Amino acid sequence: MASNFFAAQDQARSNTKLLVLLFTLAVITLLILTNLLVMVTLGVMEPEQYQLLLSPQHPDWFNQLPWHMMGWVSLLVFAVIAVVVSIKRAELSQGGQVVAKALGGRLVDYQLADNKQQRLLNIVEEMAIAAGVPVPPVYLMNESSINAFAAGYSPADAVIGVTQGCLNLLNRDQLQGVIAHEFSHILNGDMRLNIRLIALLHGIEFIGHSGYFLLRSMGRHRAVGAGSSKSKDNGGGILGLALGLMVLGYLGTFFGSLIKAAVSRQREFLADASAVQFTRNPSGIAGALKSIGAATFGSQVKNPNADEMSHLFFAEAISRWSSLFATHPPLQQRIKRLDPSWDGVFPTETQLKQQSSEQSSATVQIGHRQSAAVLSVLPAFLLETSRHALSAPALCCACLLQTEHLEKQWAMVKAHGDPQLLQNIDRLYDEVSRLSGRQKLQLIQIAVPALKQLSQQQFVEFQTLCQNLSRCDGQEDLLEWTILNWLQHCVGSQFNPSLLHRRDRSSNLAQVQQSVLALLSLCAQQAKDEKLQQQAWSSGLQLLALPSATARPAMSLSQLTEQLPALIHSTPRLKQQLWQMLKIAVQADQLVNDQEAMLLQALALLLEIPVGPDQSVA
Repeated sequence: MASNFFAAQDQARSNTKLLVLLFTLAVITLLILTNLLVMVTLGVMEPEQYQLLLSPQHPDWFNQLPWHMMGWVSLLVFAVIAVVVSIKRAELSQGGQVVAKALGGRLVDYQLADNKQQRLLNIVEEMAIAAGVPVPPVYLMNESSINAFAAGYSPADAVIGVTQGCLNLLNRDQLQGVIAHEFSHILNGDMRLNIRLIALLHGIEFIGHSGYFLLRSMGRHRAVGAGSSKSKDNGGGILGLALGLMVLGYLGTFFGSLIKAAVSRQREFLADASAVQFTRNPSGIAGALKSIGAATFGSQVKNPNADEMSHLFFAEAISRWSSLFATHPPLQQRIKRLDPSWDGVFPTETQLKQQSSEQSSATVQIGHRQSAAVLSVLPAFLLETSRHALSAPALCCACLLQTEHLEKQWAMVKAHGDPQLLQNIDRLYDEVSRLSGRQKLQLIQIAVPALKQLSQQQFVEFQTLCQNLSRCDGQEDLLEWTILNWLQHCVGSQFNPSLLHRRDRSSNLAQVQQSVLALLSLCAQQAKDEKLQQQAWSSGLQLLALPSATARPAMSLSQLTEQLPALIHSTPRLKQQLWQMLKIAVQADQLVNDQEAMLLQALALLLEIPVGPDQSVA
């Protein structure tokens, strides 16, 4: 059965609520225990109060507690946790690339990639085309184990990380299964949940770090003032407080591990099932899991940050003394769900080393015929151009050139003052001019990792040039509008994190009705005549359960740009309704023209609608 990515994202939102609930319970527990620790170690209570504390059945038990002191301690602990969480969230504000670098990842540049790395990059491109998302940058970790991760707040800033062991030990089918699993996390909405989990759990575990810091500070203080009797008198209480905080830190780690396990395990089963939907080949991802069971290093990751981020990975990255704290289901259980006939025997080391050179199965080729066909139709020369940071900007500019305004646009490029850019555009123009609008969008979709290698200054200058090229005729064009918004959404967000889709703000149609009607109106305008436009408008209204007499507003692309933020920050369930509305509107006349198909493709990309491989935009 095909995965419903909208439902999966909605479930991820529910898991976020569960995460907040568990985090709140953990903080309350730590507040209570910290107050008890302070009262016991620092002697803030009289002896009779200690006896009273141990007798909760006493009628004056509640009134005799030092609530004033407990209030200040609770406020201090809560403030410290809040500050630590905020600092961690600020560290992660740049999204997936920060996580990848923290785990020791190195950006894979297509121009410098070896054969195995190019195979990996090709698979990622195929998956992105099939899923209808930007091609994410790929990071390689120098780890001999078999593991991978996806990280980021949204598809616009997502990255894929893969260990060297994946490239050395997996064949193409198995590697494709692993990457499909990670793309499922992107479409299922798990990445944002995972980043929030990192920040919140860091706050819980910081209490233990405070105890360790206090213990070290106390040691230095004693070394300086070893002869002070006052220091000796106070030392016992402070030592007890430091040790107690460290114990609470271990308790925080215990809570953190339980929370990670509670939130992430079922998401892994869902991602496995979605990976099969992508590849049509359960033996691929099942084979990757079997390879983990056979590999010397399994799926273990040695990077010191792996424990904090263990829930991001494809398989268990850290050895656990108890399965209670495992962030992933047991390996054998995952394999059995994918391959019920498995006999429980893992491959041998010899088989593991031989399989990485095996050819892909016909099943995968069938499963990815759509994305493979897209890549095969695009000229190889342009595909290569889209993958390199030096030539990708020229490709975008070439997509914006128009024959009737060529002289004016060439003058703009020359005025930009970059001879290499001018030369590259000239070299690409003839090939690019023969492409359809949808093919140009697909090339720019592939070019995203290369464009993200631009510095902020380079991107601003490049973006300004693109804006000037698109406005030279004084008219709005769907392709131009899509390219400009696409660049801002996918690349501009790298330099302005506020553009990232971090949380959902609108959960029902009434909150965004004006924006939705603007979207429907523009979609209806793509039909050939007024009668067909009204038919598309009425079909959309009917799906939204809005009155048929609702007036259709005149809408331009620039006006729609103002409505995009509200639509992007809608809940998955509302986006599903929007996607159904758009498809019904363009199919109202039983035909989908090129302009309508390109608009659907553009909106799926810009609004981060999880279309997936089974739902064609045409």
